Formats: sequence, structure tokens, C-alpha cells
Amino acid sequence: MAFKFNNEKRGYHILSDQGVIDIHNATMGLMEDYGVRIFGQEAKEIYEKAGCEVDSNTNMVKFPKKLVEWAIENAPGQFTMYGRDSKDDFVLGDGKMSYTSFGTGLEMYELETGEIRETTTKDLDDFARFVDAIPEINAFTTAVAARDVPGKLKDFYEAESIFRNTTKHAILDAENGHNAKVIIDMGIAIAGSEEKLRERPFFTLCMCPNSPLEIHDGASQVIIEAVRAGIPISILSMGLTGGTTPATLSGTFVVTNAEILAGIVLAQLVKPGAPCIYGSSTTVMDMRKATSPVGAPEHGMFGAMVAQVGDYYDIVTKVGGT
Repeated sequence: MAFKFNNEKRGYHILSDQGVIDIHNATMGLMEDYGVRIFGQEAKEIYEKAGCEVDSNTNMVKFPKKLVEWAIENAPGQFTMYGRDSKDDFVLGDGKMSYTSFGTGLEMYELETGEIRETTTKDLDDFARFVDAIPEINAFTTAVAARDVPGKLKDFYEAESIFRNTTKHAILDAENGHNAKVIIDMGIAIAGSEEKLRERPFFTLCMCPNSPLEIHDGASQVIIEAVRAGIPISILSMGLTGGTTPATLSGTFVVTNAEILAGIVLAQLVKPGAPCIYGSSTTVMDMRKATSPVGAPEHGMFGAMVAQVGDYYDIVTKVGGT
């Protein structure tokens, strides 16, 4: 299968055309020869039925190159992100840049007191209303965590807060398949019926692989439930170069590319043509503080690589802002 390069070069490019091909070939080799550790019985059964080699003892899944490239080809290169109000609709993959808020902060700095405190549901309410009022921001990603509620209920409080405070397309977190189902049921209640939600899915569910090379049980469940309900799925890798992924940028990108593509394969096996977002907020690890510095230059470099590879695959991409 041959992917194509877009001859119109725009923006910051860090990879040559041959570099993009090398990244892809290295990723295919990694997925085929070593694999990705996948948890979740249903997901492993879906992969195995499609021709993947599944080791039930180690949970390693090896992916035939043809299957991965089939999934890339089936993932749509363009689709509409619907708002609850049609004025908030926008298209991903049409060559234009779209914007969403960053997520998901755990602490806030109080300007009045200088206090650093845990974020609350009210903070999320405020951020959602703030973004709702800014026309330049297309969608709202869960900006901060509702840390004032029981952990098992956090996903539900966050979804309810966002649905109450913005009509823009929402990008929501779900810890597992059960939580995804509950959020989907909330969406059905708002839309009026399951059919109406399928016609205009006004939210996306997001899952993050565990670097290096792992998709946990809850994440695989979220992919399956979202796709079955007709909800877009955002697969966002957050590797830390020198920490959870190799010390080189190219090595890290191969690893995170494999993680994202493993999720996209699952989505396309559940339903070919399912809307997927190929995402990354990968950066380097701050060796002094063992943190994830999203303002590091390498964060922007990874974003450029994601954009180039996504363009090569003709798949919708999402990167963290720097």
C-alpha cells in the first residue's frame, strides 16, 4: 500500500519525505515483530480474529503490516465535529487549523491569594463558559479535573459540567467502558434519541495509551464503546522522551506512532470508517523534576512530526499546544 505526500508544504517541517517513510517502516516493523501490549479480553479477541498474533500470557499483540495499513486507509481523512448548536460545527481535515483547550490540569494558581490548590467542578464550569464565549476556540477539552468529587464519579461530573456550560463540541475523558457508556447515555438524553446522537455526535471520547507500548483495559473498552455508538475517538499518546520512551526523538516517535496506530486498528476493526483522531502530546521528561514540560521545544517538534505523518496517512491529527 502506498501513501501519498501532499506537495503543498506549509508550516514547520522537521522530517524529510524519506524521514516520514523511515518512521512508518520502523513503526510497522515494531508492531509486527515486537507488538503492543493490549489489555481487555474483547479487544484481544477482535485483534486475533483479524489475524493478529495474540499472546494470552504476556498480552502482547503483533500486528500484520497489511492490517495496520488497511486501518489507516479506512480511517477518514475528514469529518465534522458537531456542536449542540449547528453554529458550533467545524470540519477536521479540511486543511484548516482548529483549536481546543488544553487538558487536564490538576492544580490551579489563585491570582488573588497566590495559593496553589486542587481544581474543582466549579473551576471546570468556569473554564467551559470561558471557552464557550471565545469564537476562535472550536471545541472544549476537559480543561481541569473535578477533584472535589469521588474518583469513581469524576468522569460523570466532568461531562455534566461541560454539557451544562458550553454548546461547543466536547472532548471528554472516560476511564473505562462503563463510564463511556454512561456518558454516551447522557449524550442520548441531551440529543433526544440514540439516532439523533449518531446523526450529530456532539462530543468525542479520548483515551491515552500507556507508554511504552501499552493500551490498558479501560482504554480498549472506551475505543470499542465509542465506535459502536458512532462517537469519534481521540487516541492521544503522551510519551516522555528519556522517561517512558527512548531517549531519541525519532525512537520516541516510532513508539508513540505504534501506540496510536494500535488504537486506530481496533477502532476500524469495530467499524471501518469510524472517525478517529491521531493525537500526541509527547514531550521530553524534565530530568530534574520528573515532569512533563509541555513548553519544551521538543514538544513543538513532536507536533510537527505528528502533522507530517498524519498528512502522509491522510488522517485527522491533534497535537498539544506549546
